[in-house]
Amino acid sequence: MGNVSTSFAPRLTTHIHTSSGAMFRLFYFDLVDHILLLRQVITHPEMIEKGDKLEFFIQDYCHRMSNNQMMSKRQQSQLPWQIDWIWHVHRLHPIAYYNDCIKQIPGSYFIDKIVRKLTVDEYQKQNGVTSRKPIHNQASFIPSFDMMEAVLRQSDFLEKFVKHNFYSLNLKHMDLISFEQIVENYVSFMKLARKNTMIVPTFEIDLMWHTHMRYPLSYLEFSKALCGFLLDHDDSVASSLLKDAYQDTADRWKLTYHSEYGAAVNQNYSRNFLDISRCASIYKSEERKQTNRGKSGGCGGYLGIVDGGSDNDGSSCGSSCGGGD
Repeated sequence: MGNVSTSFAPRLTTHIHTSSGAMFRLFYFDLVDHILLLRQVITHPEMIEKGDKLEFFIQDYCHRMSNNQMMSKRQQSQLPWQIDWIWHVHRLHPIAYYNDCIKQIPGSYFIDKIVRKLTVDEYQKQNGVTSRKPIHNQASFIPSFDMMEAVLRQSDFLEKFVKHNFYSLNLKHMDLISFEQIVENYVSFMKLARKNTMIVPTFEIDLMWHTHMRYPLSYLEFSKALCGFLLDHDDSVASSLLKDAYQDTADRWKLTYHSEYGAAVNQNYSRNFLDISRCASIYKSEERKQTNRGKSGGCGGYLGIVDGGSDNDGSSCGSSCGGGD
């Protein structure tokens, strides 16, 4: 699986333009950062097993949040990967994370991710196991859901990840068209969201969804622009309900895009089925090569994917979602 460096990992940037005039960017570096964390967790099963170690890092995370130790670039760059993992799980519940920050952080501060770690060494050099000290003061920051149970539920996602090619993929070898397809499918999935209706992603869409939620401010703004509300993520739904909801999502995908679930979408069909307010059509790289004109889709925007961008640009099936705030 190897080490990954910004000197070698391709700098792929996606630009998502909506019909309302909003523009958002998603980065391959964000996916790399996410995948490296997942690989690290998999090699340390104690971080997805109930026990003293996991409990310690949950308490440490809450202590850091209570004492404003997660806000700055320096603080985030020095986070032990175990704390990064607990923080990651908290952000996978975007409505709860938003409310927990606004209600419990002094000044109603919404803590966003502003640092990427793009090498294995960056994750390993900040190792919380070597500096475990008893936490005597009770943290005033308390997540609004059972964090231990939420972490344990991630074992199902990690089992799927191990079976996926991203687990062993040399991340330096991602090409523009492949990343373009991943983002396109994620955006197409988000377009299907309706308030108070559950939709269930494919694993690959879920991986990109999780990646985006790691940047909560960007995800909040993107979700509200594309869906009209903050789209929640809930991995506590019973498997029997997930199965039915997954099939319903697959049927809606096929009706909307005239393709099998997770396959390349037909944007011409999507424009006929989707409300103009939630459109963000795709302007693919091969189309961009054929014209120098800024071309927008009939849906009121385009998603163009380009090479470039600095690595300072980044802050900007097994799960389900429903409507949110």
